[in-house]
Order: sequence, then C-alpha cells, then structure tokens
Amino acid sequence: MIGRLPACLAIAGMALLLTSLLKAQAPPSTAATFSSSTELVLIPAVVSDRSGTHVAGLKKEDFTLKQDGKVHPIAIFEEVLAEVQTNEKTGPDQPRRATGEQGTFSNLESASAGYRRVNIIVLDFVNTPFADQANARNELLKFLSEVAGSGEPICLLALTRGGLTLLHDFTDDPKILAESVRKLRTDTAPLGRESVVDPGHPPPSDRLSAMLIAMIRGQLQAEAAQASEQNKDTAFITVQAMRQIAKAFRGLPGRKALIWASSGFPFSLSPPSQLMCEPACPVHHGDEMNAAYDNLWRMMNDAQIAIYSVDLRITASNSVPADQATITHPYDIGDPEFDTDAQAKWKVDDTSSSLQLFAENTGGKAFLGGNNLAQSFRQAIQDDSSYYMLGYYVSRTATKPGWHQVSLSVGRKGAHTRYRNGFFLSRDSSPASAQQDLRLALASPLDFIGIPISITWSDRTNAKAPGKTRVQFELVMPANFASVDESDQNHMVVDIAAAARNPNGVLVAELSQRIDSHLKSDGLEQIQHHGMTYRNALDLPPGDYTVRFAVRDSLGNRVGSVAAPVKVP
Repeated sequence: MIGRLPACLAIAGMALLLTSLLKAQAPPSTAATFSSSTELVLIPAVVSDRSGTHVAGLKKEDFTLKQDGKVHPIAIFEEVLAEVQTNEKTGPDQPRRATGEQGTFSNLESASAGYRRVNIIVLDFVNTPFADQANARNELLKFLSEVAGSGEPICLLALTRGGLTLLHDFTDDPKILAESVRKLRTDTAPLGRESVVDPGHPPPSDRLSAMLIAMIRGQLQAEAAQASEQNKDTAFITVQAMRQIAKAFRGLPGRKALIWASSGFPFSLSPPSQLMCEPACPVHHGDEMNAAYDNLWRMMNDAQIAIYSVDLRITASNSVPADQATITHPYDIGDPEFDTDAQAKWKVDDTSSSLQLFAENTGGKAFLGGNNLAQSFRQAIQDDSSYYMLGYYVSRTATKPGWHQVSLSVGRKGAHTRYRNGFFLSRDSSPASAQQDLRLALASPLDFIGIPISITWSDRTNAKAPGKTRVQFELVMPANFASVDESDQNHMVVDIAAAARNPNGVLVAELSQRIDSHLKSDGLEQIQHHGMTYRNALDLPPGDYTVRFAVRDSLGNRVGSVAAPVKVP
C-alpha cells in the first residue's frame, strides 16, 4: 500500500533521504526553472481557414486571450510550422530514454527544449468489435507505409482488457511501428459484449403470453443491468488509460496529438430519448461517468494533448454490428422501453456524438464514418503539423487553485481556431492526492515525464530477513525538479515511491516516503542548482523483478516515473 514504509525497509533509509537534501551530487541539468510565484500557461492553437488550411503569418496582436473572462497579455508567441519541425526539430532531438546504458535507467526526455510535436496513436480494442479491429490494423499499416521517410515521431499504444500496452516507443521509422502492428493480435474481444437474438414474431394475445411477456421483461431487465455493469467496467479501463496518457506525456513541450482509434466510448454522454429509459440503457451511472470524463478532458487540456477521434466503425449507417447490437429477444413485447430498432439508431448516433465531443473538448478533431481510415490517420497527423504557441503568466498567489477557463479569438475573417479550453492550477499537497497520482504512475506501462529522473542500482548486501538481499539504489533528480514556495519559508513537498513486481505482475516489495520540508538557504541552493539524489534499498528474494519508481512534486502538480529491471541471484 502506498503511503507507508513496509517492514522490509531499513529505517536508516529515511536518514539517507534527509541528508541528501544538502549533500546531493546530482549533475547540473537544463531542466526548466519553476517559479514559486508565477506559472507559465502555454496555449497551442490550430488556426485554419474554411478549407481547413493553416492560416500562416499571424502576429501576436491578431489574438485575444482571456482567462475566466478577463483579457491577459500574451508573453510568449511563436508560429510552429511543419517544415521547420520536419527539417530541424525531429531526427536526433526526438524523445528518448536511457534503458540501461552504463547501468542507468531514465524516463522519457527531449534532447532540446525546441522539440515541439509528437503523435500518439492508441488502438482501442476494448470498445471495438472484431471486424473493426482487423480493418483498423490493415488501414494503419497502409498509413504507416505512406508516411515512411517523413520524420514524424510516433508512439504506438493499444488498449485491451488488460489495460494500456506500449507497443512501441517514439520512433520516426514507420517500418518499426508496422512490425509492431503485424505482431499485434486482433482477436481481442471487447469487454462488454451484449447478447443478440433474432426478434422473431409477436406472441399470441392470451393469458399465457402475458405471463411469458412478464418473464421476458424480467430477463431483459436483468441482462440490461448486467450489460450496464460491464459498460461501467469498460469505462473505467478507458478512463484509466487516458489518465495514464495525460499524466505520462504532460512533461513534453508543445502540442501533443492523441489519435484515439476506436468504435466508440462505453458510456453515453448525451441523455437518451424518451424511448431510451432504464434499464434498457445504462444511464444510471451517467452522473458518475460524466464527472469522470469532465475531469479527464481537463487533464488532457492541462497536458496540452488534443484528442483526434478516428472512428473505426466500418459503416456509418444505422445498421449495428453484431458485437455492438442492443439486447433483443425472440418476442416483440410491444414496449417502447425495449424498442430495439430505436435503441440501435440512438446508439449509432450517440457514438458519433461522443467521438465528436471528446475531440472538441480538447482542441482536436473527429474523423467519423470509418470508410477511409488511412486518410483519417494522415489528416490527424497533418492537422497537428502547424500551429501557434501562445503563453502568458499566472500569479500562483493571486489565483485560486482549481480549473480556469481559457478562451482565444483571432481577428481574421473566416479563421477557425481550436485550442485547449483551460488549465488546472493545483496546490493539492495532501497525502491522499499524492497516493492517487503515485498509484497511477506505478501501475502504468508508460514512463511519466513531468519530472526527469534516473535510477542506478548501486550495491547489494545481506538483508536482515532470511533468504533476502538488500538491493540499494540511487534515484537522481536534476536541478529545479521540484517547485519551492519561497513565500512560505521555502516550502517543498515531494513524494517518492517504488514497487517491485515479479514476471507474473505480483507485488513483492514496495516503499514510499514524503519530504515535506521548509528548506534552509543551503538546501534551497542545492535543489535549484544541483537537484537531489535519493538513496534507499529494497529487500528482495531471489528472482527477476521490474521495479517502477515514481516521484511527485505536489506544489507543481508534476510526476516522473521510470522502470528498472533487477536480478537477485
């Protein structure tokens, strides 16, 4: 459980941490400086004309930026063009990580602050039936063959019933990604499949049929309730994966395009019609899921991630694939609550609406219909190729924590603008919030890059517990890795956690520790110019393990994580 030091840890490890605040020997870093009194809010904006072409040559004076309805001066302005990115920003400067070179493992980082664009493709097999999965794989392979040599860095992920899976890290070689797609199984069943039965003919109107109708009604209600619970599980997996992506890539500069290839989302985001009443439609979890989706959109906007929804449904007609069909029964019981034709049409329309809503709320774009997926993938990449980066400063002390609405307008006739619609200012340093973020980071297959961190295994000794080895490590964080509130006596709150799992995913050992400190002048100097090295150890039995480490800066609302393998003879 995160939040305490387990018995397998020596108490001496805590002293090592406190000592390191003043005596860390971390190398200098080019990490960005985080001011304690102000925060830079970046707003990437795609500006296009009526034909969808990028509107070039705009100046800072052409934009009006508002936060919570009040105009803010634009402090940073730049037009990021596709030609500049392709020829100068990609190549050797694409995101990379250290995976054991010289015994060091580090999370994803960019070689230069000028790197401005990445593309993340997610194949959503949880919410996509078999036929659409196979078609999506073929179309993605076609798309990858078309972008060969373009220099576009792409990360490829898959969402299955087991959660999010990293198929391949960022690479500008589409051939490598294509090989990962070919190895991917396409027989991943959606989590919540609903039963389908031929509607048949209406029953005779007699007393026996009335009893039969009552039995059918009860069965349909039970099946609908079960399907609703399955949809809730599916929604949890989907939201959890999106949260992991938002937290993982928040640290990368610039605008990120998340190309979400799916046949839909598991819960309705619009109220059903009068015919769509309980229990035929899973609306009784609506408030809970709407809140989860609303929070998710805020996380995506905060991470500057725009969602591009690519509809994998093979047809956009009102016919529904068997995997997605609404529960029906051999008897038409004459009840509008179970009007299956109306439900099927509503479901098709609602899916399109949800895909559109996810894109619009994050400044992205939806590609509906599923008739030319390769073209949809290509257009999503191209849409993200050129944009404007605007930035302004917010006073942390004069601004209330929480969500703040942002609006952006352009003084150019016919120009259409898409941008993140807000940002989240956090001062939540509570242990409960820290535990939530750390659990998310420790469970994710992705490295969170809000804080650059690196891990090195240093030494091994016999543990006090029989049959275990004390494996020591050094966790290095660079200069300015944490926000320090100088107005509150140099207050800094940092949480550190680690979890060791065997090849079967079983948790074998864990640790967690919080630094809640008011730094002295020499401690502040150390953090700002040299960073910190955290030294501790895990007691492990013989075996092979993957240990994921996570660091959270509570005042800056940033998380870094990295995984490092270790073998104990």
